[in-house]
Amino acid sequence: MNKAGIDEAGRGPVIGPLVIAGVVLPQEEIDKLVEMGIKDSKLLSKEKREQFFDVITVVAIDKKIEVIKAREIDRKQKKAINLNRLETDTMISILQSLTDWSEAYVDACDVNAERFQKTLEANCAGSITAEHRADLIYPVVSAASILAKVTRDNIIKAYHDEYGVDFGSGYPSDPKTNEFLEQYYLEHKSFPPIVRMCWETVNKIIEKNQQKNIDSFFTNK
Repeated sequence: MNKAGIDEAGRGPVIGPLVIAGVVLPQEEIDKLVEMGIKDSKLLSKEKREQFFDVITVVAIDKKIEVIKAREIDRKQKKAINLNRLETDTMISILQSLTDWSEAYVDACDVNAERFQKTLEANCAGSITAEHRADLIYPVVSAASILAKVTRDNIIKAYHDEYGVDFGSGYPSDPKTNEFLEQYYLEHKSFPPIVRMCWETVNKIIEKNQQKNIDSFFTNK
């Protein structure tokens, strides 16, 4: 029996893409991955994730990785398509394109996992199970999680090289990320295309600089 798994990486960052991965694996290969210690990508070291990425890529019957860039997320938000809807539509597209699976397991992006599962079932053939934290429960989802995470990490590393600075993970909670955003805005009065302009983090930096300008105006008057 072949099983499909779907998961994402990069839902919350202010910098970089949202990556959604789907993979189809035969049960015997899933069992081997379990013996090797596969688990949710966030619980593995960078080296382990990369090792599993290579193995999964070789043994997968089918796989699909969608990279949704920051500007695309911004465009969707302007059309009132929120992140949940964007993820759902992309996961449906991935499930429809994956071949040779009879059961699919998906990490639910909706607060209501049952509602999310019904949406997938209405658009895709086959048995589908959608749960929160599915990457911790189903090894095939862990495999998808690894594909998504490693893909995003490689993109972020390429951005570090492109901009000549290690801005960290791209998450709002990362001090390196915030320092990069503030410095870039200070120098350019804008943000690079790898930044999600619809994120509150961006608005706060803009407002902070505007307030500084106002304070400076009245101080120097």
